[in-house]
Amino acid sequence: MPIQGYHLDLSAGACGAVLRSCCSNLFTLSQDARSPARATSMCLALLLAAAESSLPLERLGTHAMLEVLDAPFDALNSTDRVLGALRAAAASGNLTVLGEHVHAFPVMGVSVLLLLSESHLSAHTWPERGYAAVDLFTCGPPSSLPCGEHRPARREIPGDWRCPDDRSVPAGSSAGGGLAGAVEAVLEGLGATGARLLWLERGLPPPPGERGAAPEKGEL
Repeated sequence: MPIQGYHLDLSAGACGAVLRSCCSNLFTLSQDARSPARATSMCLALLLAAAESSLPLERLGTHAMLEVLDAPFDALNSTDRVLGALRAAAASGNLTVLGEHVHAFPVMGVSVLLLLSESHLSAHTWPERGYAAVDLFTCGPPSSLPCGEHRPARREIPGDWRCPDDRSVPAGSSAGGGLAGAVEAVLEGLGATGARLLWLERGLPPPPGERGAAPEKGEL
């Protein structure tokens, strides 16, 4: 199956694993997405991501997208609390803060940005929904994060991370350091009772004529 100029073998490797996971979990996906069409589009998006992840990459950083679920209204509506959670994440990840920007919206909700020498941490909250979208990007050393690149992990707190293939990965703690410790620091700081996490390596792809098999990537 050709995608974006290269051949995708759906029977093996990361793409095959994603396809099998999508097929085996399609009914669950359709329930989560409220429609089979939405579930199908989610599968296709995962396949495209897996295809990209099968390419060699000059890694420049790791990007983690964390969805904070069922956190207390007061925590998500407090600039001090959200800023404190991101500061704790930076400290846990041994990241260098260069600057901070905080904005409280007139009715409810806050946005907080930490500019890092390694890149950035940011959070945008919807207190009335118990939800925050948190972005963690760092050009620091690779960090062990659950389930593997491009594979969404879910967690009910306290509890382990659950992968799309139904594997369970221990959650760790904010004291663990690295990007994984930063993720835990955010969840602890905001008092979340649930979370979703998706992460990927960021960097430069090879020129089209140099595409080949990527080395195996570690994962939890």
